Amino acid sequence: MELSSKNRMELILFSGKIIIGTLLFLSIGLTIAYLIWSEGRIIHGVSVGGIRLGGMKVGEATNLLSEEMEAFGEKKVVLIFKKRPLNIVLNSVGIKLDIAESIRKAYQIGRTGSFWDQMASRWRIYRHGYDLRPFFNNNRVSLNSFFHLLEASIGVEPVRSVVKVNKDGEVSYTPSRTGFVIDQTASTQRLEDATFQKDVSTIEIPIKTVVPPLTEDDIKRWGLDQVLGSFTTKYEVNHKDRVNNLLIASSAINNVIVYPGQIFSFNTWVGPRVTEVGYKEAPVVYLGKLIPGVGGGVCQVSSTLYNAVLLSNLKIVQRLNHSLPISYVPLARDATVVYDGVDLIIENISKFPILIVSNVTPPYLTVAVLGRKIEWKKVELETKVVETFPFKIKNTPDPTLSKGSKRKVISGRRGIKAELWRMVEYLDGSIKKELVNTSIYPAQPEEHKIGVKPD
Repeated sequence: MELSSKNRMELILFSGKIIIGTLLFLSIGLTIAYLIWSEGRIIHGVSVGGIRLGGMKVGEATNLLSEEMEAFGEKKVVLIFKKRPLNIVLNSVGIKLDIAESIRKAYQIGRTGSFWDQMASRWRIYRHGYDLRPFFNNNRVSLNSFFHLLEASIGVEPVRSVVKVNKDGEVSYTPSRTGFVIDQTASTQRLEDATFQKDVSTIEIPIKTVVPPLTEDDIKRWGLDQVLGSFTTKYEVNHKDRVNNLLIASSAINNVIVYPGQIFSFNTWVGPRVTEVGYKEAPVVYLGKLIPGVGGGVCQVSSTLYNAVLLSNLKIVQRLNHSLPISYVPLARDATVVYDGVDLIIENISKFPILIVSNVTPPYLTVAVLGRKIEWKKVELETKVVETFPFKIKNTPDPTLSKGSKRKVISGRRGIKAELWRMVEYLDGSIKKELVNTSIYPAQPEEHKIGVKPD
């Protein structure tokens, strides 16, 4: 019986559904079979360092990779620097392949994401392949030692310009030099790459240039050959221990760059005043008296710097005066410092970097601030004594003196309240006058010994 056209169409559709269903069933079956088969195996198309591991179980792949890489560890590599060759063995400098991690990463390929993402990834890798770079567990101690020795023979240390200013305000500076060091990250990667290359590898040692923190170009660009403010104090060259301390502190702040918006802390740069770094015992001011103390003389450096900064029209963030007037600077122009206690802090409020220069030429200490002047041309300082305080008399009985006698042992010192004013003259002719600080130097009592010994 001949089928009608409608029945033929229904038969064709039914046959098509059967075929599609069969194909789908076969696809699902094959996919499940493939997933079962691939469990514990690295997927097809994956290589590690050019060694094909696809389809292998993890244990087999580990053994094969170990065998292939065993000889490569003893491989010799030629390092080249400026046509000078250096032969090394990779194992001897600390290059070590991490077989376990390399296999673990290889096994994870094609096993991340959703089911369909994994299938798409595996099909793509099957067609085009995937070569995984091996992982390494290098001996950092050996590798760092190798680079240290290598750099000692070929590296060049950068040299910064050093600026000097004498007490007459003359500026000079030394030439700088750009240095270079071995690029250890790039060098390590090239050595690792040589591990799984069968041919003898010749590696040009990668280097990095190191620009010093201050060059002649920096000096010209930032105006660091111009003195913003300079101040000189005189010291006693015969006080050897005090001079020693002064020299250490002066060297610590010499040629320090302070960038715009940055602050400079005297204590941070000079550090603790302890014998371990060379400081010696010399007189220091404490509660209005001179007493022995490690680091005596450092305050002359901070006070000289304070005056140079004032004359440079910079901002004083923190400063404290001594408990008695100091001979080497005028009243209200001293700055005492105590590590972890009292600090001298300044701020660079200009638009350009400044440079602090400290120079010792016996018997003078000169501290200068260099930089580019903006809108002002001159600074003057004026100290005003606004009040004085009488000193008291302190009598102490002394059984060694005859009754009724008196002997002065310490002269009294009157107290002083002083103001420091700064006048800044600008390019347009205007003058700004500001009160910088009010310093109080307490009165120090006069001490007498009173005799109480019977006649």
